[in-house]
Amino acid sequence: MINKTLSNVVLALIVFIWVVPFVALVTTSLRSETASKTSGFWTAYTPTELGHRFSTHDKGSVENVTLIEGNIFERLNMDKESFRVSGEVQSILFKGRIPDPDNPGKTKLIRKLVPAGEVMDVRGGDFVFQPNGDFTWRFEEASTPKPKKMDVFIDQNPVFGSDAYEQVLLNDKNVPNALISSFIVTIPATIIPITIAAFAAYAFAWMQFPGRDWLFVIVVSLMVVPTQLAFLPVLQGFSGIASWATALNQWLTDCELNDTCQVASKSFAGLWVTHTAFGLPLAIYLLRNYIVGLPKELLQSARIDGASHLQIFTKIIVPLSVPALASFSIFQFLWVWNDLIVALYIGPNNASDLVFPILLQKQLGTFKDQLHLLNASAVISMIVPVIVFLSMQRYFIRGLLAGSVKGG
Repeated sequence: MINKTLSNVVLALIVFIWVVPFVALVTTSLRSETASKTSGFWTAYTPTELGHRFSTHDKGSVENVTLIEGNIFERLNMDKESFRVSGEVQSILFKGRIPDPDNPGKTKLIRKLVPAGEVMDVRGGDFVFQPNGDFTWRFEEASTPKPKKMDVFIDQNPVFGSDAYEQVLLNDKNVPNALISSFIVTIPATIIPITIAAFAAYAFAWMQFPGRDWLFVIVVSLMVVPTQLAFLPVLQGFSGIASWATALNQWLTDCELNDTCQVASKSFAGLWVTHTAFGLPLAIYLLRNYIVGLPKELLQSARIDGASHLQIFTKIIVPLSVPALASFSIFQFLWVWNDLIVALYIGPNNASDLVFPILLQKQLGTFKDQLHLLNASAVISMIVPVIVFLSMQRYFIRGLLAGSVKGG
């Protein structure tokens, strides 16, 4: 009983640690810039007291009047299409001069919060407002008062909008470009290693050749090699290939005329090769453990019927290995999509070819304190992996556990 309770507590804690940041990102991305700067995301779902500034009327809209009537919420929402303010008016910050009781004939400047229903002396007129936002400004004699800007504090109702998403997707071309670049990198970097690994896993599981076991041990050992150690030789290799390709381009074409001889050492192809190399050891290990656990009699029957290794692989192994293939696809897709360090060192550095993780890193400086825009970009980058995971989750556990208690 204690173990079950402890397991439930640990599971709830893990869910809490993962869910809360996601909720915070989504909530902040749906709030206005003012709200995201002035209050935490946890206040977005309950009425929150926020300050606003409104003008009593437009310049030139009144003349020779004794009474001006209006509504604070209507004044605040005049030019707003989204994030319209609503709620209950709590107080107005009154700033003005009143007679100084300690110095007869003189005045003093005061600042105080005036609650709803209390009359204020504003430019010689009596100003009073109600919690629903209605206000009146009454003068004893007809006059043409200038508009008065006042700071009001409102117990504001929760309000959400999609302005941040519209701005980063429609007004900022870098985000759509980064999405396209991430797909260009991620899809081949997922398909290529899983294809190679599937063939290799079948060979390690069911084909006999000299040094098979030792070669499999070497492949598995590569999983513990830190990615950072490979950057220097990988970069040197790509730089050498780019120099050779540049020289070959100069020799075979007349590229000097339009200055197109230079072949970039950082490209999408480099990312495909690098992610494939880094992902193959784990892919081969997972798929081999799955394939070796398939019924041996099924494969022997196919061999007796005259099927070749290629026919067995394509018609029997692949259909039966869908759970394992899907499991690794999820792993590889999530890793490549969210990868920053490999893309930073190996990937292209043109502004139009940046992948999403690098774009997010650069937006930390671009958007600065505009958390709603930064969080909107982060949520967009999370949508695709979430869709991939949810669509393939039924295979996930099956593929990971298959072969875990068997060996070949």
